[in-house]
Amino acid sequence: MQTNHAANYANELLSSLSRSERVDQLSDHPAIAYKRSGLLKTTGLVLPSPLAAHADGALMALKAIAGDKPGLPVNGSLLLGERARLRRTMRKGRMCAGGYGRLLDSFDGRIALNLVRDDDWDLVPAWLEDYVTDWNGIVAKVGGINTDYLVARAAEIGLAVAKEELPDRPDGWFTSQTFEKAKPEKTPLIADLSGLWAGPLASSLLMRLGASVIKVEGPNRPDGMRNGHAGFYKLINAGKSCLAFDFKSDAGLAGLKDLLERADIVIEASRPRAFEQLGIVAEDYTIRKPGKVWARLTAYGRDANRIGFGDDIAISAGTSAIMNAAHGKPCFVGDAIADPVNGLHLALAIWARYQQGGGAVIDMSMRDTLRYALGDLGDLKSTAEEWSDIAGADISPLYPMRRTSRRVHELGEDNPFILRGV
Repeated sequence: MQTNHAANYANELLSSLSRSERVDQLSDHPAIAYKRSGLLKTTGLVLPSPLAAHADGALMALKAIAGDKPGLPVNGSLLLGERARLRRTMRKGRMCAGGYGRLLDSFDGRIALNLVRDDDWDLVPAWLEDYVTDWNGIVAKVGGINTDYLVARAAEIGLAVAKEELPDRPDGWFTSQTFEKAKPEKTPLIADLSGLWAGPLASSLLMRLGASVIKVEGPNRPDGMRNGHAGFYKLINAGKSCLAFDFKSDAGLAGLKDLLERADIVIEASRPRAFEQLGIVAEDYTIRKPGKVWARLTAYGRDANRIGFGDDIAISAGTSAIMNAAHGKPCFVGDAIADPVNGLHLALAIWARYQQGGGAVIDMSMRDTLRYALGDLGDLKSTAEEWSDIAGADISPLYPMRRTSRRVHELGEDNPFILRGV
Protein backbone atom coordinates (compact mmCIF):
# COMPACT_ATOMS: atom_id res chain seq x y z
CA MET A 1 0.00 0.00 0.00
CA GLN A 2 1.42 3.35 -1.05
CA THR A 3 0.37 6.87 -0.10
CA ASN A 4 1.50 10.48 -0.49
CA HIS A 5 2.32 10.97 3.21
CA ALA A 6 6.06 11.19 2.55
CA ALA A 7 5.78 13.43 -0.52
CA ASN A 8 3.47 15.84 1.26
CA TYR A 9 5.89 16.10 4.16
CA ALA A 10 8.84 16.54 1.79
CA ASN A 11 7.06 19.46 0.15
CA GLU A 12 6.22 20.92 3.55
CA LEU A 13 9.91 20.86 4.45
CA LEU A 14 10.97 22.30 1.10
CA SER A 15 8.52 25.17 1.48
CA SER A 16 9.84 25.92 4.97
CA LEU A 17 13.31 26.20 3.42
CA SER A 18 12.09 28.54 0.66
CA ARG A 19 12.94 25.95 -1.98
CA SER A 20 11.08 25.67 -5.27
CA GLU A 21 11.66 21.92 -5.77
CA ARG A 22 8.65 19.67 -5.32
CA VAL A 23 8.25 15.93 -4.81
CA ASP A 24 5.49 13.98 -6.55
CA GLN A 25 5.79 10.28 -5.82
CA LEU A 26 4.04 7.64 -3.81
CA SER A 27 5.81 5.67 -1.09
CA ASP A 28 5.03 3.08 1.54
CA HIS A 29 2.13 3.75 3.92
CA PRO A 30 3.36 5.03 7.32
CA ALA A 31 2.47 1.73 9.02
CA ILE A 32 4.29 -0.29 6.38
CA ALA A 33 7.36 1.95 6.48
CA TYR A 34 7.29 1.62 10.28
CA LYS A 35 7.17 -2.16 10.01
CA ARG A 36 9.73 -2.60 7.22
CA SER A 37 12.20 -0.26 8.93
CA GLY A 38 12.30 -2.62 11.90
CA LEU A 39 10.57 -0.25 14.31
CA LEU A 40 7.61 -2.56 14.86
CA LYS A 41 9.88 -5.44 15.86
CA THR A 42 11.84 -3.22 18.24
CA THR A 43 8.79 -1.54 19.77
CA GLY A 44 6.16 -4.27 19.58
CA LEU A 45 3.33 -1.83 18.88
CA VAL A 46 2.42 0.41 15.96
CA LEU A 47 2.99 4.12 16.46
CA PRO A 48 -0.13 5.96 15.20
CA SER A 49 1.93 8.81 13.80
CA PRO A 50 3.29 9.15 10.25
CA LEU A 51 6.83 9.46 11.65
CA ALA A 52 8.35 6.70 9.49
CA ALA A 53 6.80 8.15 6.33
CA HIS A 54 7.97 11.61 7.37
CA ALA A 55 11.52 10.26 7.63
CA ASP A 56 11.06 9.08 4.05
CA GLY A 57 9.85 12.57 3.20
CA ALA A 58 12.88 14.24 4.76
CA LEU A 59 15.19 12.12 2.61
CA MET A 60 13.03 12.79 -0.46
CA ALA A 61 13.47 16.51 0.16
CA LEU A 62 17.24 16.10 0.48
CA LYS A 63 17.35 14.12 -2.76
CA ALA A 64 15.24 16.77 -4.48
CA ILE A 65 17.69 19.57 -3.71
CA ALA A 66 20.77 17.40 -4.25
CA GLY A 67 19.80 15.91 -7.59
CA ASP A 68 19.13 12.44 -6.16
CA LYS A 69 22.79 11.50 -5.74
CA PRO A 70 23.25 7.70 -5.99
CA GLY A 71 25.09 7.39 -2.67
CA LEU A 72 22.13 8.37 -0.50
CA PRO A 73 20.04 5.69 1.26
CA VAL A 74 17.03 4.22 -0.52
CA ASN A 75 14.66 5.78 2.00
CA GLY A 76 14.66 7.63 5.29
CA SER A 77 12.65 5.25 7.45
CA LEU A 78 15.37 2.62 7.01
CA LEU A 79 17.66 4.84 9.09
CA LEU A 80 15.25 4.85 12.04
CA GLY A 81 15.61 1.15 12.71
CA GLU A 82 19.16 0.65 11.48
CA ARG A 83 21.03 0.41 14.78
CA ALA A 84 18.41 -1.73 16.50
CA ARG A 85 18.49 -4.20 13.63
CA LEU A 86 22.27 -4.42 13.74
CA ARG A 87 22.14 -5.03 17.49
CA ARG A 88 19.15 -7.37 17.10
CA THR A 89 17.26 -5.43 19.74
CA MET A 90 13.86 -6.80 20.75
CA ARG A 91 10.97 -5.07 22.48
CA LYS A 92 11.79 -3.85 25.98
CA GLY A 93 8.75 -1.69 26.76
CA ARG A 94 9.66 0.64 29.60
CA MET A 95 13.37 -0.01 29.14
CA CYS A 96 15.06 1.71 26.20
CA ALA A 97 16.68 -0.35 23.46
CA GLY A 98 20.20 0.34 24.72
CA GLY A 99 19.27 -0.71 28.26
CA TYR A 100 20.47 2.50 29.96
CA GLY A 101 17.15 4.32 30.23
CA ARG A 102 13.78 3.54 31.79
CA LEU A 103 10.31 4.98 32.06
CA LEU A 104 9.43 5.55 35.71
CA ASP A 105 6.18 6.48 37.43
CA SER A 106 6.51 9.65 39.50
CA PHE A 107 4.08 10.95 42.09
CA ASP A 108 2.01 12.81 39.49
CA GLY A 109 3.08 11.47 36.12
CA ARG A 110 5.92 9.70 34.39
CA ILE A 111 9.55 10.43 33.50
CA ALA A 112 12.34 8.92 31.43
CA LEU A 113 15.70 8.57 33.17
CA ASN A 114 18.69 7.77 30.96
CA LEU A 115 21.94 6.81 32.72
CA VAL A 116 24.15 6.60 29.64
CA ARG A 117 27.49 7.92 30.87
CA ASP A 118 29.82 6.09 33.24
CA ASP A 119 29.49 8.69 35.98
CA ASP A 120 25.72 9.21 35.77
CA TRP A 121 25.10 6.76 38.61
CA ASP A 122 27.32 8.93 40.82
CA LEU A 123 24.84 11.79 40.32
CA VAL A 124 21.73 9.83 41.28
CA PRO A 125 22.02 10.36 45.08
CA ALA A 126 22.33 14.12 44.58
CA TRP A 127 19.37 14.08 42.21
CA LEU A 128 17.09 12.16 44.58
CA GLU A 129 18.65 13.67 47.72
CA ASP A 130 19.05 10.17 49.11
CA TYR A 131 21.61 7.39 48.90
CA VAL A 132 20.22 5.28 46.04
CA THR A 133 22.43 2.86 44.13
CA ASP A 134 20.17 0.62 42.04
CA TRP A 135 17.07 0.73 39.86
CA ASN A 136 14.79 -0.69 42.56
CA GLY A 137 15.76 2.16 44.84
CA ILE A 138 15.25 4.71 42.08
CA VAL A 139 11.78 3.36 41.28
CA ALA A 140 10.73 3.52 44.92
CA LYS A 141 12.07 7.03 45.45
CA VAL A 142 10.82 8.56 42.18
CA GLY A 143 7.30 7.33 42.89
CA GLY A 144 6.96 9.83 45.72
CA ILE A 145 8.33 12.94 43.97
CA ASN A 146 6.61 15.40 41.64
CA THR A 147 7.56 15.20 37.96
CA ASP A 148 8.49 18.84 37.46
CA TYR A 149 10.78 18.79 40.49
CA LEU A 150 12.55 15.67 39.21
CA VAL A 151 13.13 17.28 35.80
CA ALA A 152 14.30 20.60 37.24
CA ARG A 153 16.63 18.94 39.74
CA ALA A 154 18.13 16.76 37.00
CA ALA A 155 18.77 19.80 34.83
CA GLU A 156 20.69 21.43 37.66
CA ILE A 157 23.11 18.54 38.11
CA GLY A 158 23.33 17.35 34.50
CA LEU A 159 21.25 14.17 34.34
CA ALA A 160 19.15 13.21 31.31
CA VAL A 161 15.60 13.22 32.65
CA ALA A 162 12.50 13.97 30.58
CA LYS A 163 8.84 14.38 31.41
CA GLU A 164 6.43 12.15 29.53
CA GLU A 165 4.13 14.55 27.71
CA LEU A 166 2.64 15.34 24.32
CA PRO A 167 3.42 18.98 23.49
CA ASP A 168 1.68 20.88 20.73
CA ARG A 169 3.30 20.57 17.34
CA PRO A 170 5.63 23.57 16.83
CA ASP A 171 5.17 25.87 13.86
CA GLY A 172 8.68 25.15 12.57
CA TRP A 173 11.46 22.61 12.94
CA PHE A 174 14.52 24.89 13.04
CA THR A 175 15.52 28.53 13.34
CA SER A 176 18.14 30.35 11.31
CA GLN A 177 20.11 33.59 11.47
CA THR A 178 21.21 35.09 8.15
CA PHE A 179 24.65 36.50 7.36
CA GLU A 180 26.60 37.36 4.21
CA LYS A 181 26.32 34.75 1.47
CA ALA A 182 28.95 33.47 -0.99
CA LYS A 183 29.15 31.11 -3.93
CA PRO A 184 29.15 27.56 -2.52
CA GLU A 185 32.18 25.32 -3.03
CA LYS A 186 31.75 22.11 -5.03
CA THR A 187 33.43 20.16 -2.24
CA PRO A 188 32.66 21.97 1.02
CA LEU A 189 34.74 21.23 4.09
CA ILE A 190 32.69 20.12 7.08
CA ALA A 191 34.07 20.28 10.62
CA ASP A 192 31.88 17.88 12.59
CA LEU A 193 32.31 18.43 16.32
CA SER A 194 29.24 16.42 17.24
CA GLY A 195 29.17 12.87 18.55
CA LEU A 196 26.89 9.88 19.03
CA TRP A 197 24.25 9.67 16.27
CA ALA A 198 22.34 12.70 14.97
CA GLY A 199 25.23 14.97 13.98
CA PRO A 200 27.46 12.20 12.58
CA LEU A 201 24.51 10.85 10.58
CA ALA A 202 23.95 14.29 9.08
CA SER A 203 27.60 14.74 8.12
CA SER A 204 27.74 11.22 6.67
CA LEU A 205 24.78 12.01 4.41
CA LEU A 206 26.41 15.27 3.32
CA MET A 207 29.65 13.40 2.62
CA ARG A 208 27.67 11.31 0.15
CA LEU A 209 26.68 14.56 -1.56
CA GLY A 210 30.31 15.49 -2.11
CA ALA A 211 31.39 17.18 1.12
CA SER A 212 34.72 16.46 2.79
CA VAL A 213 34.18 15.71 6.49
CA ILE A 214 36.63 16.08 9.35
CA LYS A 215 35.48 14.44 12.57
CA VAL A 216 36.76 16.35 15.60
CA GLU A 217 37.19 14.67 19.00
CA GLY A 218 39.16 15.16 22.19
CA PRO A 219 42.16 12.85 22.72
CA ASN A 220 40.75 11.88 26.12
CA ARG A 221 37.09 12.22 25.14
CA PRO A 222 36.49 10.30 21.92
CA ASP A 223 33.03 9.92 20.45
CA GLY A 224 31.19 7.54 22.78
CA MET A 225 29.90 5.62 19.78
CA ARG A 226 33.41 4.30 19.16
CA ASN A 227 32.74 1.92 22.05
CA GLY A 228 29.37 0.85 20.67
CA HIS A 229 28.41 -1.41 17.80
CA ALA A 230 31.35 -1.36 15.37
CA GLY A 231 29.19 -1.99 12.32
CA PHE A 232 26.87 0.88 13.08
CA TYR A 233 29.72 3.25 13.89
CA LYS A 234 31.20 2.39 10.51
CA LEU A 235 27.94 3.18 8.72
CA ILE A 236 27.86 6.77 9.95
CA ASN A 237 31.57 7.56 10.31
CA ALA A 238 33.53 5.61 7.69
CA GLY A 239 35.39 7.79 5.22
CA LYS A 240 35.73 10.79 7.52
CA SER A 241 39.11 12.22 8.42
CA CYS A 242 39.68 12.25 12.19
CA LEU A 243 41.36 14.97 14.24
CA ALA A 244 41.88 15.03 18.00
CA PHE A 245 42.35 18.37 19.78
CA ASP A 246 43.09 18.90 23.45
CA PHE A 247 40.83 21.90 24.05
CA LYS A 248 42.55 22.56 27.39
CA SER A 249 45.92 23.23 25.77
CA ASP A 250 46.81 26.44 23.94
CA ALA A 251 48.01 24.52 20.90
CA GLY A 252 44.92 22.32 20.76
CA LEU A 253 42.51 25.22 21.11
CA ALA A 254 44.40 27.21 18.47
CA GLY A 255 44.24 24.26 16.09
CA LEU A 256 40.51 23.90 16.65
CA LYS A 257 39.86 27.58 16.06
CA ASP A 258 41.91 27.55 12.86
CA LEU A 259 39.89 24.61 11.57
CA LEU A 260 36.64 26.38 12.42
CA GLU A 261 37.80 29.43 10.46
CA ARG A 262 38.54 27.32 7.38
CA ALA A 263 35.45 25.11 7.45
CA ASP A 264 32.59 25.87 5.08
CA ILE A 265 30.15 24.01 7.33
CA VAL A 266 30.36 23.41 11.09
CA ILE A 267 28.20 20.91 12.98
CA GLU A 268 28.25 20.96 16.78
CA ALA A 269 26.06 19.66 19.57
CA SER A 270 27.55 21.26 22.66
CA ARG A 271 25.70 23.05 25.40
CA PRO A 272 25.98 26.82 24.74
CA ARG A 273 28.22 27.66 27.67
CA ALA A 274 30.81 25.02 26.68
CA PHE A 275 31.88 26.86 23.52
CA GLU A 276 31.44 30.28 25.06
CA GLN A 277 34.00 29.36 27.72
CA LEU A 278 36.45 28.56 24.92
CA GLY A 279 35.83 31.90 23.24
CA ILE A 280 34.08 30.27 20.28
CA VAL A 281 31.01 32.18 19.06
CA ALA A 282 29.28 30.82 15.96
CA GLU A 283 28.07 34.20 14.78
CA ASP A 284 31.60 35.65 14.81
CA TYR A 285 32.97 32.84 12.65
CA THR A 286 30.06 33.13 10.24
CA ILE A 287 30.56 36.86 9.87
CA ARG A 288 34.28 36.43 9.14
CA LYS A 289 33.73 33.81 6.42
CA PRO A 290 30.86 34.72 4.08
CA GLY A 291 28.93 31.65 2.99
CA LYS A 292 29.68 29.59 6.10
CA VAL A 293 26.88 27.48 7.56
CA TRP A 294 27.13 26.75 11.29
CA ALA A 295 24.61 24.23 12.63
CA ARG A 296 23.97 23.89 16.37
CA LEU A 297 22.06 20.90 17.68
CA THR A 298 20.74 20.89 21.25
CA ALA A 299 18.42 18.64 23.21
CA TYR A 300 15.84 21.28 24.14
CA GLY A 301 16.98 24.53 22.52
CA ARG A 302 19.74 26.96 23.38
CA ASP A 303 17.78 28.64 26.16
CA ALA A 304 17.46 25.36 28.07
CA ASN A 305 20.73 24.30 29.68
CA ARG A 306 19.71 20.63 29.72
CA ILE A 307 21.33 17.49 28.43
CA GLY A 308 19.41 14.81 26.62
CA PHE A 309 19.86 11.65 24.58
CA GLY A 310 17.75 10.21 21.81
CA ASP A 311 15.55 8.00 23.99
CA ASP A 312 14.65 10.47 26.73
CA ILE A 313 14.26 13.37 24.29
CA ALA A 314 11.73 11.25 22.40
CA ILE A 315 9.68 10.84 25.58
CA SER A 316 9.53 14.62 26.00
CA ALA A 317 8.47 14.97 22.36
CA GLY A 318 5.45 12.73 22.86
CA THR A 319 6.25 9.19 21.70
CA SER A 320 5.35 7.41 24.94
CA ALA A 321 2.31 9.60 25.56
CA ILE A 322 1.07 8.69 22.08
CA MET A 323 1.55 4.98 22.74
CA ASN A 324 -0.17 5.24 26.10
CA ALA A 325 -3.17 7.03 24.57
CA ALA A 326 -3.37 4.57 21.68
CA HIS A 327 -2.56 1.25 23.35
CA GLY A 328 -2.67 1.94 27.09
CA LYS A 329 1.03 1.03 27.23
CA PRO A 330 3.62 3.76 27.80
CA CYS A 331 6.88 2.69 26.18
CA PHE A 332 9.96 3.70 24.25
CA VAL A 333 9.56 3.75 20.48
CA GLY A 334 12.44 2.33 18.48
CA ASP A 335 16.02 3.00 19.47
CA ALA A 336 16.98 6.58 20.41
CA ILE A 337 14.48 7.64 17.76
CA ALA A 338 15.15 11.37 18.18
CA ASP A 339 18.67 10.89 16.81
CA PRO A 340 18.08 9.57 13.29
CA VAL A 341 15.05 11.83 12.82
CA ASN A 342 17.15 14.87 13.72
CA GLY A 343 20.10 13.68 11.66
CA LEU A 344 17.94 13.54 8.54
CA HIS A 345 16.44 16.98 9.14
CA LEU A 346 19.80 18.49 10.04
CA ALA A 347 21.38 17.30 6.79
CA LEU A 348 18.49 18.78 4.83
CA ALA A 349 18.63 22.16 6.57
CA ILE A 350 22.40 22.46 6.16
CA TRP A 351 22.50 21.48 2.50
CA ALA A 352 19.56 23.71 1.59
CA ARG A 353 21.14 26.72 3.25
CA TYR A 354 24.58 25.97 1.82
CA GLN A 355 23.24 25.67 -1.72
CA GLN A 356 21.50 29.02 -1.26
CA GLY A 357 24.84 30.70 -0.54
CA GLY A 358 25.20 29.85 3.13
CA GLY A 359 25.73 32.67 5.55
CA ALA A 360 23.60 31.04 8.22
CA VAL A 361 23.62 29.89 11.82
CA ILE A 362 21.07 27.10 12.16
CA ASP A 363 19.64 26.04 15.51
CA MET A 364 17.73 22.81 16.00
CA SER A 365 16.10 21.54 19.18
CA MET A 366 15.97 17.76 19.01
CA ARG A 367 12.75 17.67 21.02
CA ASP A 368 11.00 20.23 18.81
CA THR A 369 12.22 18.72 15.54
CA LEU A 370 11.02 15.26 16.55
CA ARG A 371 7.66 16.62 17.68
CA TYR A 372 7.34 18.41 14.34
CA ALA A 373 8.17 15.19 12.48
CA LEU A 374 5.55 13.25 14.46
CA GLY A 375 3.05 15.36 12.54
CA ASP A 376 -0.53 16.33 13.20
CA LEU A 377 -2.25 13.57 15.14
CA GLY A 378 -5.83 12.40 14.82
CA ASP A 379 -7.79 9.86 16.86
CA LEU A 380 -4.89 7.84 18.22
CA LYS A 381 -6.84 4.72 19.18
CA SER A 382 -8.66 4.30 15.87
CA THR A 383 -5.51 5.11 13.90
CA ALA A 384 -3.56 2.55 15.92
CA GLU A 385 -6.17 -0.12 15.23
CA GLU A 386 -6.28 0.61 11.49
CA TRP A 387 -2.52 0.84 11.08
CA SER A 388 -1.90 -2.29 13.17
CA ASP A 389 -4.08 -4.21 10.71
CA ILE A 390 -2.17 -2.73 7.76
CA ALA A 391 1.21 -3.61 9.28
CA GLY A 392 0.00 -7.07 10.27
CA ALA A 393 -1.14 -7.83 6.73
CA ASP A 394 2.20 -6.83 5.21
CA ILE A 395 4.28 -9.90 4.36
CA SER A 396 7.22 -8.16 2.67
CA PRO A 397 10.68 -8.37 4.27
CA LEU A 398 12.37 -5.51 6.08
CA TYR A 399 14.21 -2.93 4.01
CA PRO A 400 17.71 -4.10 2.95
CA MET A 401 20.43 -2.84 5.27
CA ARG A 402 23.04 -0.38 4.09
CA ARG A 403 26.68 -1.33 3.66
CA THR A 404 29.86 0.65 3.25
CA SER A 405 33.29 -0.32 1.99
CA ARG A 406 34.99 2.77 3.40
CA ARG A 407 37.38 2.58 6.32
CA VAL A 408 36.91 4.04 9.79
CA HIS A 409 39.77 6.33 10.80
CA GLU A 410 41.21 5.97 14.29
CA LEU A 411 41.05 8.74 16.89
CA GLY A 412 43.38 11.54 15.77
CA GLU A 413 44.70 9.47 12.88
CA ASP A 414 44.82 12.43 10.49
CA ASN A 415 46.43 14.99 12.82
CA PRO A 416 49.88 14.74 11.16
CA PHE A 417 48.43 15.33 7.70
CA ILE A 418 45.55 17.78 8.04
CA LEU A 419 47.13 20.05 10.63
CA ARG A 420 49.87 20.93 8.18
CA GLY A 421 47.20 22.53 6.02
CA VAL A 422 45.52 24.18 8.98
